[in-house]
Amino acid sequence: MKQVVPLFEHECTSGFDWTHKDLLVLERLRQRAGAELLRPVVRGGRRELLATQHVGIFRLGNRTVQVLPKIYQSSETTDVAKRTLEATRNLLHMLQIADEVPVREQGLANLLKQDMDWFEILTRLFALHLREEWQRGASRGYQVIEDDLPTLKGKWRVAEQICRPGRDHLFSVAYDEFTADIPLNRIFRFVVERLWSGTQDSENRHILGELRQWMDEVTLLPSLTASAATPAVLTRLNRRLEPLLNLARLFLDGGTMQLATGDLSAFAFAFDMNRVFESFLAKIVRKHRQQILPPDMQDCDILSQTRGASLCLAKSGDKLVFRLKPDLAIRHDQTFRLLLDTKYKRLAPDVPGVGVAQADFNQMFAYAHRYDCPRVIMLYPQTADMPSAFWCEFALEGINGKTVIVATVDLRLDLSTTQGREQVVKQLSKVFQSKG
Repeated sequence: MKQVVPLFEHECTSGFDWTHKDLLVLERLRQRAGAELLRPVVRGGRRELLATQHVGIFRLGNRTVQVLPKIYQSSETTDVAKRTLEATRNLLHMLQIADEVPVREQGLANLLKQDMDWFEILTRLFALHLREEWQRGASRGYQVIEDDLPTLKGKWRVAEQICRPGRDHLFSVAYDEFTADIPLNRIFRFVVERLWSGTQDSENRHILGELRQWMDEVTLLPSLTASAATPAVLTRLNRRLEPLLNLARLFLDGGTMQLATGDLSAFAFAFDMNRVFESFLAKIVRKHRQQILPPDMQDCDILSQTRGASLCLAKSGDKLVFRLKPDLAIRHDQTFRLLLDTKYKRLAPDVPGVGVAQADFNQMFAYAHRYDCPRVIMLYPQTADMPSAFWCEFALEGINGKTVIVATVDLRLDLSTTQGREQVVKQLSKVFQSKG
């Protein structure tokens, strides 16, 4: 019988009783991911699993550990099922706002009523939307095909023909073919295969099985990384598929892994909440800039870390080194007015430095100095670990007139409602306009 163990980040299970085989699998998952996803511990004489900062789904034999962020609204109740539902809904809406998931509210509401973990919900959303798009007609494009044919077609590759005299009965040609076997669909095909082998939901497996058949003409690549799923594979004719491509990249970036150790199978899907938090806030700032930015910054450019806001600290020979990439930069002409960096970490308001990591604050100091920027904002999530909002300003030593603001954004709101999203906008407006 399958068992689902609900868990929130940085929390511990109660009576998991891991085995030696579980330890072997967890170690292999750690090696694959390059980070500790779940930590085996012994507490009160009992063997337990401690969740780290990674949000994910971890299957160990017939047990599934579902780790969620603490972004539920029901802080007054200990009902785990209710908290799990609220956190799942908020996580999916964060992904939607960040353009990572194509969510339709009615469809999501139906999925949340079913006994599915959030990985299976993401899988269902991907499968349903891809099936709908494929039924409308697969995206196609011209691809150059090189082949040896008995008839001349397209461009005759004479040099290639001369090098292969033993095949003088065939023409070595290159021609354009209008086909569905394009880079975008190869990404979708690869993700379909990975999800089909990873899902435990019968309906998901059925829909993905249909897609596998329909996409038979598309090349199945032996391997693929998230770096291949960039907007560059889109054209103006299929730009509508960008949210679906973003979700495919999320699956690839999550590094779905399947391992086998004896008779124990394992599966893991985890992703970086820091990236989701960053994308979520960046989208809100861009969309609601008039409400969020101070009046004197309304005409400024909003630059992301990869578009015009990257500088370096030093030069080695003729090469620039130690690159700085703030998550968001507010710039007017060539003057940086404000920099923003998100940190999906826990603060500790009662300790010196409020729990900001030394390395993170050093990074902000470098931002203020290198960009000659008067204000740098560090935004942290306000989750169930921190029931009260936090705002603090640090005056930097040695560079007069420059400050670093550390503040939180409450993610325990119901992000599926207009009211909840408006509250996020109001919080950001307060932070950006330096009102503690």
